[in-house]
Amino acid sequence: MNNTTDIIVRTEFLRNYLKENELSESQFAEIIGVAHSTVNRILNGKRNPGSKFIAGVLKNFNDLSFEQVFSYEGKLPKGNKNTA
Repeated sequence: MNNTTDIIVRTEFLRNYLKENELSESQFAEIIGVAHSTVNRILNGKRNPGSKFIAGVLKNFNDLSFEQVFSYEGKLPKGNKNTA
């Protein structure tokens, strides 16, 4: 049985956010502390975000919430409630 949860980025929302705030992928990557290639792969669906990406977004963009930017697929670990 697969009990993993994949956190995924709401790519359309994040792309629109970057555009509205006139941020390039490279600028966004620098702000959150990851490589531009990481941001590009995540936005193109080739990679799921890691903890550094998630923490960087939430720490540096106070106007964004986890629920706005991220979603999850799969079963949550025991003790966590699905509120999405």
